[in-house]
Amino acid sequence: MTLNCLVVDDEPIARNILEKYVAKTPMLRLEGSIDNGLEVIGKLSEGKIDLMFLDINMPEFTGIDLLKSMRNPPAVIITTAYAEYGAESYEYEVIDYLMKPIPFDRFLKAIQKVVALKEKDDQTDPSSEKSPAFIFLKEDHLTHKVLFEDIHYVQAYGNYLKVHLAEKVLLVRKTISDLESESAGRLTRIHKSYMINLSHLISTEGNEVLILGQQRLPIGKVYKKDFDKLIGG
Repeated sequence: MTLNCLVVDDEPIARNILEKYVAKTPMLRLEGSIDNGLEVIGKLSEGKIDLMFLDINMPEFTGIDLLKSMRNPPAVIITTAYAEYGAESYEYEVIDYLMKPIPFDRFLKAIQKVVALKEKDDQTDPSSEKSPAFIFLKEDHLTHKVLFEDIHYVQAYGNYLKVHLAEKVLLVRKTISDLESESAGRLTRIHKSYMINLSHLISTEGNEVLILGQQRLPIGKVYKKDFDKLIGG
């Protein structure tokens, strides 16, 4: 999943920080960075924007004014130095409210909220032809119902797979190719021995990815080109 982003903030330093954060996050692609709310409507009409980082306190046309004016807004994450606008902004179904200065880890949590909502929308969309959002995995004599969104990454382990979840690791007798097929694109192959969930991807550097939980995994040469294309690299 790649989200096309728009940064809206009248402060150059704040815009620069968000631009750097977007560049560091593989699933995000920066489509524009502008300094006033009046230009947003025109920018949105140029092409699809999936996510907007919106400052509240801007001259002439505030972030709240903009939220009131949009009929079909993209996902919105508020970025502001003023806590008092929080309650009002949530009336317009913003995804998150980030207080400046914004730490990168807090930024990532907000992005994960957006991804989770997008995936939920895909699952409930009647036109979606994706497989169910879960899979049954057998470990010894116990069968687990596992949501794909709960899988951080998968590791081939001889004739088995180690399926890494947030709180535990399942050891199941299955090939990585079989699980790749069964995931219907919900898991991404990055190596002959590894698949990852892009929702839990924090960053990439060279031939490695960093997964939530600070786990580093290699990107295989065979998969590097397709993976870079997938994340907009």
